[in-house]
Amino acid sequence: MLKAGDVLAFTRLYNKYSRKMYINMYRMVKDNDVVEEMIQVLFSRIWQHREAITYEFDFSSYLYRAASNLVCDFYRKLESDKKMRAHFISTITEHYSHIEEDIYFKESKMLLEQALALLSPQQRHVYQLCKIDGFSYKETAGRLGISPYTVKEYLCTAKRLVRTFITANMETIGCFTAVSFLLSKLYF
Repeated sequence: MLKAGDVLAFTRLYNKYSRKMYINMYRMVKDNDVVEEMIQVLFSRIWQHREAITYEFDFSSYLYRAASNLVCDFYRKLESDKKMRAHFISTITEHYSHIEEDIYFKESKMLLEQALALLSPQQRHVYQLCKIDGFSYKETAGRLGISPYTVKEYLCTAKRLVRTFITANMETIGCFTAVSFLLSKLYF
């Protein structure tokens, strides 16, 4: 009768088996809402595929097997969703970190430029050559035509002024990570 599309036969099967299926599936899933949804999916599929349903002995065996497959599918999807969610969160976090790092880098660079603008032209030039471009005191002295001792004096004064300015204006960056970048330029 079910195969012929008899709604009353389907209703009888639903009334007879839905509670048993619920109890059986609840043992495996332990979530009322999920099990209720799975019951609806189970009987919806039974109705949709009623003409193709083949079972040899007992309809309940067929139904239990279909329910078991639904539970397996649920756990496969759950595992897949966990992996997809973890991948998505990782990708978003990584992308956000790059954006955040770029913002902090730009802000810290701007703060460093403001600090350098307060230096005398000679101090700024020495700071640029030694701290940013990586030249030694001797190389900087040779480029500027001054003694290495004078380079050292200019650089010590410049570093102190830049450090004071950055420390006083740290809240504009909003993150100690960017400040550590700037301070690394001062100390190393």
